[in-house]
Amino acid sequence: PGGPSHQKRPQVLSEWWVLWRRVAGGLTPAQQRHLLQEIRGLIAPGKKAVKRKPGPQEETEIWMTLANLERIPVSDKALFGGSLLRDLSPKKNPPQYWWAISRIGAREPFYGPVDLVVPPEVVSKWIEQILAVSWPKPQAVASALVQMARLTGDRKRDLDDKTRRTIIEWLSSIFAPQSQIKPLETVVDISDQEDSTIFGESLPPGLMLHSTQ
Repeated sequence: PGGPSHQKRPQVLSEWWVLWRRVAGGLTPAQQRHLLQEIRGLIAPGKKAVKRKPGPQEETEIWMTLANLERIPVSDKALFGGSLLRDLSPKKNPPQYWWAISRIGAREPFYGPVDLVVPPEVVSKWIEQILAVSWPKPQAVASALVQMARLTGDRKRDLDDKTRRTIIEWLSSIFAPQSQIKPLETVVDISDQEDSTIFGESLPPGLMLHSTQ
């Protein structure tokens, strides 16, 4: 609760959030909401006054931590996801932010319950905003769009056909491989390689990810 001991060291502050991102899946909904309150005090959407202004690297890690909180309320996911999307621009679009938006708006949660997935209508509006912009490095954008629009076979989570077709056309225009387009056309199980991508980093040799769903 007291936070890191060396709070004036930028690297310590960044690693603090890396820690919470890695263990987030083991936290209860109440613990995740408590962590969200700490995050809200640093990057609160619409609030002018925050506890302190995080440095660039710490802010990136905070967003990645928030994106891995799959047990927080849907309303908070929608609020923070919309805020992050507004911060993205052709001049400011680090791949970590696209990873974060892809996790916040994902159709297939990594470990959380499916009833806390952001509604399709909200994500469809995000996708419409994304596709209205010309991105200089579209690869990270493409990966995010696939995670936000992949088919699950669940009507309550899947995006409408028109939105998915629009994404497929956009992916084709940037010469995305068919393997990346396929999850938008049919239900495809998440591969081991995608597991690492969704987790946000490679695991040390000998460790495997295990879903408790």
